[in-house]
Amino acid sequence: MICLSRIRSRRGVGRSCTAAMVIVAAMTAQAAAADMPESVLRGSYTEPTPSSYARWDGVSLGAQFGYSNLTADFADVSAATPFPKVSTNSAQYGGFLGYNAQWDELVLGFEGAYNRANSLSATGVNGALSSTFKLVDYATLRARAGYAFGQFLPYAFFGAAVGRVNYQTPGASRDNGYTAGFTTGLGIDVAILPNVFVRAEYEYALFAPIGGVRASVNTARAGVGIRF
Repeated sequence: MICLSRIRSRRGVGRSCTAAMVIVAAMTAQAAAADMPESVLRGSYTEPTPSSYARWDGVSLGAQFGYSNLTADFADVSAATPFPKVSTNSAQYGGFLGYNAQWDELVLGFEGAYNRANSLSATGVNGALSSTFKLVDYATLRARAGYAFGQFLPYAFFGAAVGRVNYQTPGASRDNGYTAGFTTGLGIDVAILPNVFVRAEYEYALFAPIGGVRASVNTARAGVGIRF
């Protein structure tokens, strides 16, 4: 009986020691886990880092308005009776439609635009003779390159322009004549919502001579657009 009691007591002590060791091991594991970095506990998973720039790819459509300065050079109207350069100012309005592709911060695209002037008409006078030139409206097709950072997209552009004009000179007159040219400039788009942006830009357009008159247009404009 004494031997059995000794054996039972030894078994009880062993079980108590085993339970204590399990508790200590569990507490040690919890403490070690608390000290481990979160990335280790999650394995190879890391939180995605949000992009530092907005998305600009896709189709864009918008309206724009601006203020233009037209310079009409009448120097080639008449060799015998030279006319001076004349400048005039007017508001303009129009719209644009374009497409962008984006690779990280680099944004490349193209854009077509239509602009109509309220009254871009210039008159050159030399004595009793006069010449008039009016830019009715013009369209552009531009290639654009921009660099996105944050919600901003500054860009540069270059492209072709076609203008519709009326002119009257001592030697000829015409309504709804067309002249080709080029356009270039700088601008910035600012995202105010995920698919809505506002725009500010400067554009220069130069047209080939028509009726002996060479015209150029400097425009500062603003616009608002949506992206699909």
